[in-house]
Amino acid sequence: MDNLILTTHTTEELAGLISHAVQEAIKNSISVIASIPPSEMLLTRKETADKLKISLVTLNDWTKRGMIQSYIIGGRVLYKESEIEKSLHQVKTVKY
Repeated sequence: MDNLILTTHTTEELAGLISHAVQEAIKNSISVIASIPPSEMLLTRKETADKLKISLVTLNDWTKRGMIQSYIIGGRVLYKESEIEKSLHQVKTVKY
């Protein structure tokens, strides 16, 4: 059985301990997010549609036709930002 250790802290000390723990957790989260390269970021359907300046219906149609690859994680449809960038094609225009 584990030993139970009880200590007494003032309200200020407890608030300081909690504040410090929250700040450390936020710093760790920020460093993890910052370490992910932008090309590996996953976008939601809304973010992807906004980035491509299309409607969600059009995005769904493009996904069904295989123009854009989607991934389902935990019931959510996500898109890799790098694959969205690759799916864009340059239009060559003819100048007269």
